[in-house]
Amino acid sequence: MDSHILNYEFDIQAMRALVSILGSNTTIPDFEENIQMDSIRQTTCLWKRDQKLIGFAYVDDYNNLWYELDPHLTSENELGNEIVTWGVGCMRERNHRLHEAGSLDFSCEAALTQRIDMVLSFGFSLQDYRTLRYLRTLLRPIESFPLPEGFFIRHIKGVEEIEELVNLHRIAFGSEHMTIEERLAIMNAPHYRKDMDLVVESPNGDLAAFCVCGFYDKENKSGFTDPIGTSPRYQRMGLGKSILAFGLNLLKANGAVVVELGTSSENTPMQRLADLSGFDKVSEKLWFSKTID
Repeated sequence: MDSHILNYEFDIQAMRALVSILGSNTTIPDFEENIQMDSIRQTTCLWKRDQKLIGFAYVDDYNNLWYELDPHLTSENELGNEIVTWGVGCMRERNHRLHEAGSLDFSCEAALTQRIDMVLSFGFSLQDYRTLRYLRTLLRPIESFPLPEGFFIRHIKGVEEIEELVNLHRIAFGSEHMTIEERLAIMNAPHYRKDMDLVVESPNGDLAAFCVCGFYDKENKSGFTDPIGTSPRYQRMGLGKSILAFGLNLLKANGAVVVELGTSSENTPMQRLADLSGFDKVSEKLWFSKTID
């Protein structure tokens, strides 16, 4: 078993194939968007056995360690330990370079008890927040919610709106976790559909709400409808319900039969929207953190 740094397109295709094999069991929710970014590619490491990819990992711009393993491995302990050790070293080097004291975070499904035991043995601590995964079948009726007078839904115009889109995401979530580079990565991902990248425009021309829709797996008719957000200025007007219902109908018209969305355990408005829109919570991911000196 050997490890090496990402060799761009050849290795990316192998990573993509591994993620495809894992299907809904993948632990990386935004692989295609992430791998478009130079900062991610520069912190990606691959593990191979007899020239075959058996695992890969990267530490993203927000100090989260993500990795995938070949599901045919008889045991993930040896390689998993090597990957977590690599991730800790990567974070330590980053802290030294930036003169910071950031912690390394890690997330996995609550059902992956072997992986959880492993990160706990490395000194990671369980955090209070979780990532919730919701599913909705489109075989059930989709309730429509009319927009207030003067508001309308359209797809984005393109890169000429990118600064407005980034600003809308940030104010909707009260976060700095969206940059122009990250928004471009979303738009450059192979599965991206501009016609499904939706916004609500207000009567005065503001971008008031957004919902990024698309297909995780066109062949298996599996779509997604997140992220979703509304500017604080336009909240409590039903814009989230309207744009989500519009997105569900759009996905259904394009052949989707099941749709997924994710949110944080701290985002109760999004959880209420998911419940109201006919989604069922199907799983949750736990989060762990380790201070790196």
